[in-house]
Amino acid sequence: MNKRNRSMLTLAAFLVAMTVGIGTAIAVTLFYHHMPGVSVSATITRNCDPTVADPPGVTVGTNGQETFWCSPTSSAITMTGPLTATPTFTDTFRAPYVSLWLYKADGNVLTGNCSVRTGALQLQNNTAMTLPAGNFNYCAEYFDVPDSGLKSFIVKWDA
Repeated sequence: MNKRNRSMLTLAAFLVAMTVGIGTAIAVTLFYHHMPGVSVSATITRNCDPTVADPPGVTVGTNGQETFWCSPTSSAITMTGPLTATPTFTDTFRAPYVSLWLYKADGNVLTGNCSVRTGALQLQNNTAMTLPAGNFNYCAEYFDVPDSGLKSFIVKWDA
């Protein structure tokens, strides 16, 4: 390699180094600006514990629905939603229970099959769901009540 080629190679290397150096100088981090997490302002509130069963008694061998509320004038749950929450049922929510629902406590349809009550939302164990704002009661469907009747159960709510 002759002297001229070495000089050109040295100049090229110098120019590349300067370009990288200048680019690095331009890309110097000045600071970070951290943004905080923002919580949801919606809430879910239980209005009583335990709830009241309506009707208070069932007949052996029957199928039907059981309403769980605080009273005819006070819902089991109030949500300022919408919010996402996960219901978890205790292991005592099993046969003869077949499904658990929420429905609007101040809706037009408050009796009959759980699925047709105003604003009916079926709860799935350990499955997140979006809950709208409002006042809600529980409705549990059951099939073939045994001699022991309907067992108590607990629903845990997690955000």
